[in-house]
Amino acid sequence: MAEVDGYVELIGMGKPDLIEIKGVTYCGKSAISTLRMEENVPWHHEVRAFAQAIADRTEGEYEFMAEHAHSCCTLLARKKTFYRGGKWYTWIDYAKFHDLIERFEKDGTEFDASDYCAETPAWALKGAPEEGFDPVDTRFRRNKAGVVEEVPYRPTDSGCG
Repeated sequence: MAEVDGYVELIGMGKPDLIEIKGVTYCGKSAISTLRMEENVPWHHEVRAFAQAIADRTEGEYEFMAEHAHSCCTLLARKKTFYRGGKWYTWIDYAKFHDLIERFEKDGTEFDASDYCAETPAWALKGAPEEGFDPVDTRFRRNKAGVVEEVPYRPTDSGCG
């Protein structure tokens, strides 16, 4: 995450519409991996800072606009494409996407991501108290004894995964 300028250079060459920056999800020690939680896995606040640093260096072309803390994931979007009328449109409208696919297969009508995007929910936006968790979802976690427990929603800036 120290190579911000290098990533900005790659973004300038590729001009992607959307950029997902995600920390690794640590799954425990392994004989075939040297990754260690303390040394190799960024916390969500570190991934957020990295995403913001990249967005800041794109001279307003991209904005860090969404996050999901549990996945240690952030989203940068091209502002001129996905920011309309004071709102972000980075959510996928799957029905519209499938209609566009059918039309493409039928007559070759081309489309891009901006043609099937819906408004990004407020709970997914950067800085929302829900940190990307859909408030209607219920989270569960298996404890060390193997018992599955419901996890009450609590905003945190804890680690990834």
